[in-house]
Amino acid sequence: MKHYVLDACALLAVLKSERGTDKVVAALDSAERGEATIAMNKLNLLEVYYATYRSCGKDDADRCCPT
Repeated sequence: MKHYVLDACALLAVLKSERGTDKVVAALDSAERGEATIAMNKLNLLEVYYATYRSCGKDDADRCCPT
């Protein structure tokens, strides 16, 4: 089983369709199928929430990073 540790940049790349999105999405898909585990620090998740909040507003940030 593979193990992935994501940081804020990885998720922000997916949200913005930036370079590397395909690798992050592949890791997420693998985890969804039970073939991998994913870990992420809560502070990194907060960073994703804050970046989304600033650029898109509270509603989108809440959808992106539910509590």
